[in-house]
Amino acid sequence: MKRAQPSFLHARENSVDRRMRPRPNTRVNLESLMSNESSRTSSSRSSSPSNRSPSPVQSEYIPPEAVKEESTVKVCLRLRPNLKNNPVRLAFRIQDNTLLARGSDDNSTERQYTFSDIFNDSVSQAQVYESCIRPSISNITGDRGATFLTYGTSGSGKTYTLLGTNNSPGIVPRAIEQVFVENSNLISPQPNLKIDKTTIQTLDDESVRDEINKVQAMKRILQNRDNSHVRMKSIIQKEHAFHPKEDPDLRVFIWVSFVEIYNENVYDLLAHDSIFGKRKPMKILSNEGNAYIKDLSCVYAGSSEDAYNILQFGIQSATYGSTDVNSNSSRSHSIFSMTVVSFSVVDQQINYSVYKFCDLAGSERLKKTGTVGDRLKEAQKINTSLLVLGRCLETVYKNQKSKKLAEIVPVRDSKLTMLIQSALLGKEKFTMIVNLYPTEEYYDENLNVLNFSSIAKQIVLQKKMTQKHHRSTRFSFFLAQATSSPSARIDGNRLMMEIERLKQELDHEATVYREQLNEKELENQFLRQELLRQELQLRNELTDDFESYCVQREATFQTRLKQAQEAAALPYKSQIATLNTKVEKLRETIMDMEYEEEEYEKKLAAYQNELRKYRDKERRFRRLSL
Repeated sequence: MKRAQPSFLHARENSVDRRMRPRPNTRVNLESLMSNESSRTSSSRSSSPSNRSPSPVQSEYIPPEAVKEESTVKVCLRLRPNLKNNPVRLAFRIQDNTLLARGSDDNSTERQYTFSDIFNDSVSQAQVYESCIRPSISNITGDRGATFLTYGTSGSGKTYTLLGTNNSPGIVPRAIEQVFVENSNLISPQPNLKIDKTTIQTLDDESVRDEINKVQAMKRILQNRDNSHVRMKSIIQKEHAFHPKEDPDLRVFIWVSFVEIYNENVYDLLAHDSIFGKRKPMKILSNEGNAYIKDLSCVYAGSSEDAYNILQFGIQSATYGSTDVNSNSSRSHSIFSMTVVSFSVVDQQINYSVYKFCDLAGSERLKKTGTVGDRLKEAQKINTSLLVLGRCLETVYKNQKSKKLAEIVPVRDSKLTMLIQSALLGKEKFTMIVNLYPTEEYYDENLNVLNFSSIAKQIVLQKKMTQKHHRSTRFSFFLAQATSSPSARIDGNRLMMEIERLKQELDHEATVYREQLNEKELENQFLRQELLRQELQLRNELTDDFESYCVQREATFQTRLKQAQEAAALPYKSQIATLNTKVEKLRETIMDMEYEEEEYEKKLAAYQNELRKYRDKERRFRRLSL
């Protein structure tokens, strides 16, 4: 085997080097050495590796404390009013955007939790929506999407915040109304574009008809249809000022899907089989890091009424149950998604944004809920998925604080975290609304919720810079020695002068190229005008030639038509002449017969006269004989 030659440019790896040669632990930043000559003079180093201390490379890590609050997860707190008749001591109080928590024990420590916004029990649904949801869905073409998540204990008002009632709509009906009102002039009546497996798909005419029939079929199957959408729409329009956008070059297509995660199985709430209880678990796949559900039903919503009917259709198939805490408790995590596809006619570009509204099942303690049997199994699965969600948030928070190698976020440990992994990994906006029942009875459960949300509040929603972990090599050592010598400073000055000279040359060449570019643009504009003039002239010539050709062809066709008419009438002319001859003969025969008829009539009259005379004679003769 041939022995490798030593090289300063292609050094051996640390594990292969057996000579124990000096290796520095840090690298040298040449740019900082050249830009600060005074620091280079004062920090002269010895050639010994034990005494040198080269300048380290600047770290790319940004601590989360220096990041603005706009780049972190938005976590809002909403307090549910105490509806019990017996007065209960409240364990929480609000001070600005900070929640102060203290237990029943007077000696217990008061805990503080800071949120983006805190809404007390008197805040309306409209105020919650304006603060938490509306800014995140105002731009459908510039954002990848957003995830909105309601979290809290069982019976804390999560579903009310998300869906609301007919007289007090939640954030989902308001988001539907905002999207459809703001894009009312842009929404396409035909579903020509669709997202299939995170890719854009163009639908043919037959597929378009099938998609339209899906919505109509859901409306027919939907039970207890009333005018609740009309009432909710009027309420939302009074409480919010949504204005339509004007962009004639944009076409918008809105698709809706609705799923639930029940006992760690994903079910499609918009499938027709879900109504009759024949549900099949669905698979979650990934395409280039984007998770999607295989064979998920995505229904096109051409209006806000269609979207609301689709929502109601899915709610009828969701899983609810009764516990000691809540008589109508959600026993699954439900995710309502709106995919807004925008197509620019001018740029021929397609963008899409996915807005997910997640209604998490409440975290439960068996001592309070009293669940047994199937309810116990459901509670275990719910708490397990929420635990995985907490682990994911904690791992993301640790990764952004640590300068070491990032840990893997365990998004694949739960179906919930797999579906919202884009929000957990900072690829899209993430808003969490924490619901709290601020009574002393649920103090321990609420503390777990607050600790969970405090971690989410500190997560930075920006792509973390890739941290380069430099390795020490022989090249770093020799580079440090070379930069510390006096000759290196002289070469550095020459290099800086050469760089300045090259910059000036580049500026001059850039100026020349700009002038040439302007000349080429003027020439191009002149050529365009000349081409347009020639094209117009050519079109006029073609039009004149075609017009004369049409006149000539019309004259030829008229001549051929006359000849064809004459040729077609020729055999009939001889037949007509023959028939005319026969008619003349018949006329002569008729005239002869008429003449004979007149003679016969005369003879008949003469015979009648003779007969009458003969009868008169006969009568006279009889009289004479008598």
